[in-house]
Amino acid sequence: MAQQPVDGEKWELYTQEFPRRRDAIRAEREAARTGQLPVIQPAPTPPAQRTGSTAAGAEAQRQATEAQRQAADEAQRVEEQSQATETQPHAVVGSPPASAYGHGLVTPTPEAEKAAEATSADTATATDNAPGSATAAEPEKKDYGRAGRNLPAAIAVGAVLGGGVLASLLFYPPSFVVIVLIGVIVAMWELANALSRSGSVVARVPTVTAAGLMILATYLAGREALWVAFTVGAGAILLFTLLERRPNPVKDVCLSLFALTYVGLMASSVVFILTQPDGNLLVILFLALVIASDTGGYTFGVLWGKHPIAPKISPKKSWEGYAGSAVFSTAVGICMALWAFDAPIWTGVVLGTIIPAFATLGDFSESMIKRDLDLKDMGTLLPGHGGVMDRLDSILPTAPVALVLFTFLPGFIT
Repeated sequence: MAQQPVDGEKWELYTQEFPRRRDAIRAEREAARTGQLPVIQPAPTPPAQRTGSTAAGAEAQRQATEAQRQAADEAQRVEEQSQATETQPHAVVGSPPASAYGHGLVTPTPEAEKAAEATSADTATATDNAPGSATAAEPEKKDYGRAGRNLPAAIAVGAVLGGGVLASLLFYPPSFVVIVLIGVIVAMWELANALSRSGSVVARVPTVTAAGLMILATYLAGREALWVAFTVGAGAILLFTLLERRPNPVKDVCLSLFALTYVGLMASSVVFILTQPDGNLLVILFLALVIASDTGGYTFGVLWGKHPIAPKISPKKSWEGYAGSAVFSTAVGICMALWAFDAPIWTGVVLGTIIPAFATLGDFSESMIKRDLDLKDMGTLLPGHGGVMDRLDSILPTAPVALVLFTFLPGFIT
């Protein structure tokens, strides 16, 4: 671009503006590489402002503006030649870079403004999505569809747990008591942590200890020892809460007793079934009925579930799923009654009808607790399942019912 002749004052401003504009461009590019804010020197004061003359000031201002534009163009040309290897996307040919706008150096045209906005938007997007950026896009969450869980992980974990439980019952039943004891301790701890979200404090130490003692007492000494352990545990919870001098002792005691009853007492029913003649087979039948109920409900619910039973508590539980629970449980109940216990066929139908009802009730009970506490799962110990408590939701309320049914139905507990 040819340089136009200028008068003395204009030339003085030109010679001051050119180095400043050149340094500004270099500072902008250096800032782009280092990520630091550039330091821009203020524009020199036009001669008219130093003289204070009104008429002369207007003319000098016009000349200063023209000198600034010429200096900016010349500085841009020189800088582009010295940085020939560098490129700027979306730059408009013959226009200053977007960084020149906003510093009082160049008056942008509409086309240049659009180019600057496009460049800024692209730069911001690239920065936000760069690895390690604080605002980098989060990885896309996996969608497990209507299943609502990581099905491969759930199947793998379920197979391992189921195989271990079955092996313990078939080959060494006392080892099953150890499994129950560990499961109860972990489940009690998960439930205590969950209930603490309500603002109350569950007495973890006496509650968990009492639940473990109830399991051992039931297996070693029977029903009477179970109630003794429960009574001692309830007294320990009350004493522990009073000594702690908590602000809401009544609520704390009630929640602790609820946890002890919901987990410890109901799990003890499974151990009591184990102590009966052919107790290992009875426990296998009980667990098979519950697993069949869960499997049938899950399968029918995913495939055909359209009518929820209680959408405000558990939207995914449907009447179609409940029908699947009854069908699967009845089939398992009939097969086990005929082949394993030589019981009448109608007993299998009774088991297959009643067990799913209480298993579903257990699902709803835990769903209600989790919804009230704003929880998705009680824990994270079991991939694809949640916590241990999430796997016991349908087993715990069903265990006392199964004990009653096995006691009064012919062919089971004699």
